[in-house]
Amino acid sequence: MGDVALTVPVIRAATEANPQSKFTLVTRPFFAPFFEGIENLELVFPDLKGKNKGFWGLVKFYFELQTLQKWDVVLDLHDVLRTRVWRSLFRIAGKPIYVIDKGRKEKKDILLRKSEIPLKHVTERYLDVFRKAKIETEPLKIASIIPSSNIKERARRQLAELALKGSKTIGLAPFAMHAPKMWGLDNSRELMDLIQEKYNVTFFLFGGGKEEIEKLTQLEDKKKGRFCMAGKIPFQEEIAFISCLDLMIAMDSSNMHLAALSGTKTVSIWGGTDPVFGFSAFGQPKEYNIHIPKGKLKCRPCSVYGGKPCSQDEVLCMKYVTPSLVLNVLEEQEVLM
Repeated sequence: MGDVALTVPVIRAATEANPQSKFTLVTRPFFAPFFEGIENLELVFPDLKGKNKGFWGLVKFYFELQTLQKWDVVLDLHDVLRTRVWRSLFRIAGKPIYVIDKGRKEKKDILLRKSEIPLKHVTERYLDVFRKAKIETEPLKIASIIPSSNIKERARRQLAELALKGSKTIGLAPFAMHAPKMWGLDNSRELMDLIQEKYNVTFFLFGGGKEEIEKLTQLEDKKKGRFCMAGKIPFQEEIAFISCLDLMIAMDSSNMHLAALSGTKTVSIWGGTDPVFGFSAFGQPKEYNIHIPKGKLKCRPCSVYGGKPCSQDEVLCMKYVTPSLVLNVLEEQEVLM
C-alpha cells in the first residue's frame, strides 16, 4: 500500500503539468481513494484473483488494455513479475517502455554494511521514470492525497464531536505488516499516558485487519479521550479523518505514508527498517524519524521492508525506543504545543 500511495504526488504532478494528455493507471480497486480528484487520470483494475490470474490471465489483461485506446508510452513504476509480463508484451508491440530503478544493489550494500550512503526517496525514483520518458511534471506537493470536500467536511464534524474540548488531536498507529516494525500495545499505552499527563490531547487509534482491531480496542478509553477508529469507518473516510488530525505517530507503515501524503504532520518510529532506504514519510523533517542511535545495534537495519524475522530473542531495536524517548523527541520538535 505504501508503494502505491507514494506514486500519488508524482502522478498528480505529471497530470497537472500535462492537462491535454490522458494517463491510465493499472492498480487495485482498494487504492482508488488515493487518486481522488485527478481529472485526466483513468484507473483500470485487473482481476488478479479471477480472469487475470496467472500468466495467461495477465496476457488476457494486456489485450483488454488494447481495447481501451492507442498507447503512446508505458511506464513501469513497480518492476515486479506481473508488470514485467505486461511491459514485455508492450515492447513486442513496439511501444517505448520506461522502468523504475529500485536501487536493489545499493540497498543490498547497506544491508551488508558496505555502504552508509542514504538512498534517494522513492518518490524521486518514480520521478526519474517520468523524466526518462520526457514527461514534464509540476513540483511535488506534500499534501497530494486530497479527499473530496464532502467527505472531508464529514470527517471534520466527526472529529469535532469526538475530541476533548480544546484538545490537540493525535493519531497513533502502532502496527505494521511485519513484526520488526511494530511497537506494541504496552508502549502505545504508556506513551498516551505520558502525553496526556502533560498535554490536553485526544488520541485516535488506527490499524487494519481483525487482529489489529481487536488489540487496538484494548487501548480505547473514551473517557480519557482515546478512540479506536480502526474498522469503524470506510477507508476513504479514514483517509479524510487522518488528514484532519494535528499529528500522526506511526510505525514504518502505510498509515505513516497516508498521514504524510494527506498533509498531516507525521512522526515515525523505526525498528528493523530504516529511512536510509528511501521510504520515509514524504515531506517530513528527518528529525521526525525516531530510532535507536546509529551503531547501537550492529544487526540494524536487518531488511529493507521488515520481512526478515528478527535474529534476537526480542526486537531490541524497538525495545530501545521507549515511550519516554518518543515523548522527548515530540517535545524537542515542539509538535505537542
